[in-house]
Amino acid sequence: MTEPNSPVDRPPLNFSRMSSPTIQQCRGCHAPSSGLVPVLHMEPMPLAGMFCRSAESARTAPLFPLTWMRCSCCGAVQVAEDISGSQLYEEYNYASSTVPGLVRHFIGFSDILAAFYGKESALTYLEIGCNDGVLLNQLPPGWRRIGVDPSDVSRRAGAAASWRLVNRPFTPEVVREHGLEASVDVLSGSNCLAHITDLREVFAGAALALKPGGHFWVEVHDLAATLSGGQWDTIYHEHKVEWSESALIRCVCRLGFTHEATLRTPLHGGLLRVRFRRDPSATGISSQALESEFGLDDIQRAYDRRAETPAARRLERLLQEGRPIAAYGAAGRANVYLNQLRHLRFNYIVDESPLRCGKFIPQTETPIVAPAEMIQHPPVACLVTAWNHRDDIVRKYPGHSWEWLTAFGEA
Repeated sequence: MTEPNSPVDRPPLNFSRMSSPTIQQCRGCHAPSSGLVPVLHMEPMPLAGMFCRSAESARTAPLFPLTWMRCSCCGAVQVAEDISGSQLYEEYNYASSTVPGLVRHFIGFSDILAAFYGKESALTYLEIGCNDGVLLNQLPPGWRRIGVDPSDVSRRAGAAASWRLVNRPFTPEVVREHGLEASVDVLSGSNCLAHITDLREVFAGAALALKPGGHFWVEVHDLAATLSGGQWDTIYHEHKVEWSESALIRCVCRLGFTHEATLRTPLHGGLLRVRFRRDPSATGISSQALESEFGLDDIQRAYDRRAETPAARRLERLLQEGRPIAAYGAAGRANVYLNQLRHLRFNYIVDESPLRCGKFIPQTETPIVAPAEMIQHPPVACLVTAWNHRDDIVRKYPGHSWEWLTAFGEA
């Protein structure tokens, strides 16, 4: 492998900006956009899921504005600008089974589900946003397993899977077209609800597909954790909604569900796992109070001071000294961080996924390389952009000679 070009060899960044439509109603409860209050304004940036095939295409990648809004009716915090699902997921560069921490998470989740319902039960399980089947592959083979996911990643995985794939976005129409009304015992969506434009339609589709008494398990980023950690790197166009517990309960339960349980886990920097029961007699929960807006102002301040963190200052000093720096984990968080701190020109970014290696970060043109590159051409410091998997990453390099840095989730 040839040594990646030095950042100083790259041409100036391109700042062509694109307009995008904005939502006309809340994604979660369909309240009119007049009730959406601005929370955060970020500099225009490329799509976080975009990884370019050449330096030239990276240089000319479009930038889109990004504004975070909070619904004053249900409390859901969401991106005002709306990029179509076909544009986001036509070529999806994320395969869950390549991330060890996610694999462990879904093995644990499948064990919980198998214990809860019984491995020998003959139930029908449907997963929204199944990706490459990382959860469905772990579930008891005797269960009837269905995945609904529009991405190319799921299409490739589903071709040889033991479960059925519906390669479409999940909607009430899809439920009807595939004869799934009132036929599903358990339905789940893990880390996918952030990626869907019309979530009220998803919740309505879940209500249509589930049998009375059936369960709807939802895993989403925990807004409280995002705010308390100042995690502005998780805010991007693909993450269309960030959920507080109260906002999720308000939006789901008004469509014929009752809330049964909530568990918080540390995955992705903070995760909510919420279980709902399908209850056609439920009338919603108007008494559910909205959680406080504590932290919403803090996220703008954390973003505005992004160049002042110890990690950013350290990297800037190393660059001024002409020292090589690298990053690790070319996921959405990395796209956000590198594009929002464009003066930090990394020599390369390491990633273990074959879907990304050999490509480039949009705009910055940072080459994405395999782990062997860091051994062959070690940096002085490496920023763990996939900081939610930091421990797994650091363990792979015992006796390394470089300095590990993180900008979020400090131990």
